[in-house]
This record gives sequence, structure tokens and C-alpha cells, in this order.
Amino acid sequence: MSDAPFHALPDDWLDAGLAASDEWRSIQSALTADNQTVLTELFRDHPEEGFDYWAHFPQDDARDPVSGARFYYHAHDPAEWASNEHGHFHLFVADGNEPGFAHVVAVSMDRQGNAQRLFTTNGWVTGETIRPAAQLLAQLPNGFEINRARPSWLVGRWLTSLVALLMPQIRELLEARDRALTTDSGGWPDPEVLADRDRHVLSECPLDMEAVLADWSRRLEAMQAQLISPPG
Repeated sequence: MSDAPFHALPDDWLDAGLAASDEWRSIQSALTADNQTVLTELFRDHPEEGFDYWAHFPQDDARDPVSGARFYYHAHDPAEWASNEHGHFHLFVADGNEPGFAHVVAVSMDRQGNAQRLFTTNGWVTGETIRPAAQLLAQLPNGFEINRARPSWLVGRWLTSLVALLMPQIRELLEARDRALTTDSGGWPDPEVLADRDRHVLSECPLDMEAVLADWSRRLEAMQAQLISPPG
């Protein structure tokens, strides 16, 4: 991923990211104060010994009635855990006026409840309506807004603010996904790739949330410095 995450970001992405930085930090602080994580909050009413691994949680997905955005989580069977991964969130936006949905990104979670990796998937993985990166990015971050009391309002807000914080990374991942779906002659999407059941993940990157938050803090400091001492 790029070493310059704020290069050429639209103003609305910057505004949303700066606001999300405060919200995400506040949620993390509240969870830490109670020795909880976003995963223990998500499953607080569902003891893990009774959890159906690989099934969607919640069963019918969590869908915002206003934005149409949705998410679900699925956990891996402990016998299949690898690289400290517990499971991942799949995040979607509404498909315009159509009844379908489009996958934005998946967020891999480690067994300690930390976000550790981002990735995009082939269309068959989630049954999404594949749409070009440019269309999805035009909907974001405002198009991914989750305000639901169940399964957890806090988790919905955590994910909403996370998307706003990660727009630089999401942009690069979606553009890389589109390149993976482009034929040699420039056609899109490539039907052979879409039909390939061995192609689960189309793009991915590691995630270090401390570094992400530090990037946003530096951006805020730079903006404040410009206000105090404008150029010229």
C-alpha cells in the first residue's frame, strides 16, 4: 500500500476521516476500560461454545435501514485457526436502486480482537453484485453507515468509523481488485476470474491501526499548522 495515504484524497474523505479518528479512539478506549474488544462486544449475548463457525453473524446480516449498508462476521473453527486469525467482517454498500449489494472490504480480526488485515474477495465468495471501484468509492465513506441497536450499536459505529479511517487503503485495494478482474484485452470484469473457485482473495494488505491513527494525527497537525501560518 501507498506510503502517502493522504495524497489526493477528496475533502469529504479527509473530513470524515478526521471525525472518525475521534470516534474510533473513543470506542476503543471504552472497550479497553472494560477489558473488552469489539469481538467480545459483538458476541456478548452468544457464548462462543454455542457459536456456529463459518455461519453469518448475525444470521440475516446487520443492515442499516437508511443507508442500506450491511455487515456480517464469521468466525473460523478453532481447529482451522492460522496466523492468529479468528475470523473477519464483510462490509457492503447498497447497490443503488437495485435490491443487491456490493462488497467493499473484509476486515480480518486476530484472536485478541484487533483488526489485522484488509482484503477484497471474488464475487462468488459473498454473492455480491460486482461493481467497478470508481462506483464504490463514489459511495464511500458516507454510504457505509451502520446505526443499529442489534447486534451491537457500538460495533456498528466501530465499523462505520473504521471505513472512514481506511479510505486510502480501501481505495488502493479496490483498484487492485479491479486490475485482477481485467482481461488482457482490457475487458472488465473477466468472466474466467469471476468463475474461478480457487480465487478467493483478489487484493489484500496488512493493517496496523496504531500507524493509521498516527497518520491521521499528523494530517490534523499539518492542517492546524497551515491555519496558524498560511503559506505566502
